[in-house]
Amino acid sequence: MINTVIFDIGNVLVAYDWQSSLRSYGFSAEKYETLADAVYRHSDWNEMDRGVLTTEEVTARFISHAPQYADDIRRLVADIGRTIYQYPYTKSLLQRLRDAGYRLYYLSNYGEYGRSRTEDALDFIPLMDGGLFSYEVQMVKPNRWIYAELCRRFQICPEEAVFFDDNPANVQAAREMGLQAEVFSSPEDVLARLAISDK
Repeated sequence: MINTVIFDIGNVLVAYDWQSSLRSYGFSAEKYETLADAVYRHSDWNEMDRGVLTTEEVTARFISHAPQYADDIRRLVADIGRTIYQYPYTKSLLQRLRDAGYRLYYLSNYGEYGRSRTEDALDFIPLMDGGLFSYEVQMVKPNRWIYAELCRRFQICPEEAVFFDDNPANVQAAREMGLQAEVFSSPEDVLARLAISDK
């Protein structure tokens, strides 16, 4: 029987919309693509989430991919909060689940610097019973260790928990660790999965 619900945060409880943020600067199409590849689409972004490098070190790596745009890259990093906003349904969904008696946790690839710049968008955290940000343990999904660590810290029985994430690879890793897991599509699907009437 499911008694615990675990959520990813980005593109589940908040939007991670770097595309709209980057477009808002009015760069040319060529510059947009270069900056997207150098920053948001580069594997170094995971290093920010993993929390093993300082913000300055990660920024230097981004700049190394497009040194001609060093000042723009520094600006993008400083403006990281513009990439995140909370979905309108987030708090009401969590409250519905709390009212139904579920324990609520988060498990998210999220950097410490990004968290410090997006606290307003994360103001739903007090509605949850706990969770892990990747930077806190220097490990990112889909590494299976992070799922095990979440369960260990919060005494979660994997067979009694369901995990929702927008990334299929993260969902598969959760299943391999014994969690029930689903690719997130909408809050309505979460309620349907838990047989909670959407009324």
